[in-house]
Amino acid sequence: MKENIKIAALITIGLASISAAHASSTDLLLGFNDAAGPSAAQNDYVIDLGLNGTTLIADANGNGGTWNLSSTFNAGTFSTAFSADANYLNNVAAGVVGGISSPTKTIFQTDLIGNTPAVAFSGQFNNSLSSAQSPTIGEYSSSSGSGWSTYVAIDPNTPGSLSSTTAKDIADQTGNPLGFLSSGSISLALWENTKTGSSTVNGWVDEGTINIDVQSDTVTFTTTAVPEPGTYGLMAGFGLLAVGLRHQLSNRKA
Repeated sequence: MKENIKIAALITIGLASISAAHASSTDLLLGFNDAAGPSAAQNDYVIDLGLNGTTLIADANGNGGTWNLSSTFNAGTFSTAFSADANYLNNVAAGVVGGISSPTKTIFQTDLIGNTPAVAFSGQFNNSLSSAQSPTIGEYSSSSGSGWSTYVAIDPNTPGSLSSTTAKDIADQTGNPLGFLSSGSISLALWENTKTGSSTVNGWVDEGTINIDVQSDTVTFTTTAVPEPGTYGLMAGFGLLAVGLRHQLSNRKA
């Protein structure tokens, strides 16, 4: 009897650990919502991508510049949330946010390719960091007070519902991270911003591109290409060689 109780307790502890890991507030969150469809499709679907932004970038850099996140996407849940909208492949919006509180306060959020998130001062940074860690994971009505449409944005043109009271949703603070799917796919730039000390916000850095295709059930990340230190040396060598050749040609002409 005691052994059975012990096993049950261990199982409970194990399940709790799995749940906590899945819902880590530091992880990047991929959110979908549909404010344009019929009421049955006006839902949020939020996915925990399973790792924070810093880890994603490091993993991608160590894997030739790309990282596959497709295992986190559930096509069945997506369909349940939005298929009541006949135009869901174009009406559904998507975006990614994430926040790390320590050792360095860091915000990650997407924007349309070619755009940059809004300039963040200390207060806006803190508000976005908190909101990035707050949405509930899963599929639920967009009117939920703990959902994506509350803390992030209702659609690419409308801030989150926190704007009606405290204006601390991400879209109101550091810009709207969402874009509409087009034929079921979208590519978004992933930006990173850090805060050091009590008030120094360091500015946005483009870290790469998140590609989402709900028809092929794929989510991937590609880092922004940055030459390795050895590459810089090689480029400098080519530069010196070019200068040398130019001098030789000039001397011959003289």
